[in-house]
Amino acid sequence: MSWKELRESPLDSAIVSAVGGAIILIVGAIGLHILIMHGSASGYGLFQEAMGTLWGILIIIFSILLFMHRRFHIAYGAAIIALSAASWYGTSGGLFFGFLIAFIGGIMGMVWKPRMKVPGASPTH
Repeated sequence: MSWKELRESPLDSAIVSAVGGAIILIVGAIGLHILIMHGSASGYGLFQEAMGTLWGILIIIFSILLFMHRRFHIAYGAAIIALSAASWYGTSGGLFFGFLIAFIGGIMGMVWKPRMKVPGASPTH
């Protein structure tokens, strides 16, 4: 991918969303580890933490898709927003910080607009 193509992609929103998803994933994985290692895991508690971990993984996947397929930026941004809201179930939104960062990244992805090409304009370097 060239620098020009990179500049014309929603890279910033994909990175912000992926960071939020990674925080949610890490909080969920730590919660799973604690529940399993201390033997105090109920079926419901394990399910909650597993779902929180899954939300983090899905946010990261949709962040990658947002970057790779920029023409679907509204759909992927909306999916990231929905998954970040769903992360409250299981990981408390990645201790709120993961939710907030992924939510902002999803909004950035939805409002991203490609640069308009002006006919007859010279390319900038």
